Amino acid sequence: MYDKTIAYFEQLMQLLHPFMPFVTEEIYHLLADRKEGDDLVIRQFQSPGSINAGLLKEANLAKDVITAIRDARNKQQLKPKDTIKLFVETQDEQAYQRIESILAKQLNADGFGYAKEAIAGAAAIVVGTDKFYMLTEKEVDPVAQKEQLLKDLAYQQGFLVTVEKKLSNEKFVQNGKPEVVEAERKKLADCQARIQAIEESLKLL
Repeated sequence: MYDKTIAYFEQLMQLLHPFMPFVTEEIYHLLADRKEGDDLVIRQFQSPGSINAGLLKEANLAKDVITAIRDARNKQQLKPKDTIKLFVETQDEQAYQRIESILAKQLNADGFGYAKEAIAGAAAIVVGTDKFYMLTEKEVDPVAQKEQLLKDLAYQQGFLVTVEKKLSNEKFVQNGKPEVVEAERKKLADCQARIQAIEESLKLL
C-alpha cells in the first residue's frame, strides 16, 4: 500500500511538473532515493495502455442520462432528497444493465426499470434515442414538459439541417475522408432517430 501511494504521488508530481517545475522536482526527490539523472525534467511519461471503448461508452451514457434527468428534476422543482422511480424505453437494454446502480444512486431513484410503452403520469425525457419516464409524488406539469420537448425538437431540427447541408455538398462527400463522411452520416441517422423519439413523446401529451 505504501509503495502504491508513493507511485501515485510520483505520477502526480510528473503531471504537475510543467506548471510547477521547481516544487514538484523537489518533492519527487524527497519521495524516494533517485539515481543520478532520474529527474522529472527529462523523465518520459508512461506509454498509455489499451483503451476500453466499451467502458468509455458506458461512462458517456451515464453522464448524458444523469445530466438530463437532473435537469428534469430541477424543472419539476424536486428537492435532492425527493426520490423518483425511473424507467427507460430503449432498444438496447443491455447498455443500461451495468450502470443501473450508478444511475439510481446519482439520481436518487428507488427504482430503475424498463418500459415497452409510455407510462401514464410520468414525465418523459428523451436522451439520445431513448425515452425515460420519471415518476414522482408530485404532479407533472404537462405544459412545462411540452415546452421543454419542443425546445429540444427545435434544436435537433436545426442540427439536422446543418448535417443535411454538409452531406448535400458533393465536393465534401466525394473529396472528404471516408471516415469523416461516415461520421456525418451517423450524425444524420442519430439526429433523425432523436427527432422521432421527441415527436412520439409529444404525441402522448
